[in-house]
Amino acid sequence: MNRNVSGIPTPRHHRVTTACEVATVGTRAARGGVRCPGGARRDLTIRVVRRDSASAVVEIAGEIDVHTVGELRTILLALADEGRVHIVADFSGVRFCDAAGLGALVGVNNRLTTGGGSLRLIGVRPAQRRILQITRLDQLFRRYDSVDDALTS
Repeated sequence: MNRNVSGIPTPRHHRVTTACEVATVGTRAARGGVRCPGGARRDLTIRVVRRDSASAVVEIAGEIDVHTVGELRTILLALADEGRVHIVADFSGVRFCDAAGLGALVGVNNRLTTGGGSLRLIGVRPAQRRILQITRLDQLFRRYDSVDDALTS
């Protein structure tokens, strides 16, 4: 036992293991998806690859989760604020999308539909397609085969 300045016994300070340190020994580290507080490594890339007066196409790659969803939401809503009412999100590079990610997509879609627009997904992998079916969001985000198909229908 340590003692403080008044002589009262205090417990020894144990090193606290952060979630990042625990994750680095697991399988997420092998996949490169570890996010550490402070020097956080984000495993999500978002690129706006096409813009015109009313639409934008965004390529998304990596994992959409509670740690990265804010960045995705910010970029999509910024496009809406610029006047892009139709946004096509290419999901072919998305390896994982959790409930926070689905919530952000629904929120952005709701914002766009109030202005007569839409958020459309292309390249959705089978695992994410299954999640959309389970949550019945496949009725909101219909399947499109290409960017042109998503923009013209």
